[in-house]
Amino acid sequence: MKKLFVLGVILLSIISVDFIDNTHKMNAEAAKSSLEKDVPNNTNCAFCNMVVYQKNYKMGVFSAKAIKKKGKVVYYDDIGCLLYDEVKNKTTNKKYVRDYKTLKWVQAEKATYVKTSLASPMDDGYIYFAKAADAKNYIAKHSGTKIVQFQTVQKESVQKYQ
Repeated sequence: MKKLFVLGVILLSIISVDFIDNTHKMNAEAAKSSLEKDVPNNTNCAFCNMVVYQKNYKMGVFSAKAIKKKGKVVYYDDIGCLLYDEVKNKTTNKKYVRDYKTLKWVQAEKATYVKTSLASPMDDGYIYFAKAADAKNYIAKHSGTKIVQFQTVQKESVQKYQ
């Protein structure tokens, strides 16, 4: 009887590990496919409920998105809402912003941030670049702009909403 019980526990463990592994694979696949897609029509910000614009709209360049731990994709009208939403909910998600030049999704922590005076949904004025050289070229052509660190954007987002 003991052997049967131990065998059952081992079998359940193997099945559980395979299920968890498959869940992670599905989440990774969902995350990858979401990077190729635009913001769905009629999407509202997961934090402030304002409109999240698609890339072909003027304000679409400011859109951001997060992939939560279980693979759910949520959208934000700008990076400030995304970052404060994480703080408010005490979570860390995979974060993405739009490259200003290509409009493709880029991992938020790897992007180069430029502070501008552009009108953005939450009036923060940040734009994002996948390549630092593109950010430097933008700054060279637009006075009053500067590169800021991701941590600075995080800090300002938290201060804004507290």
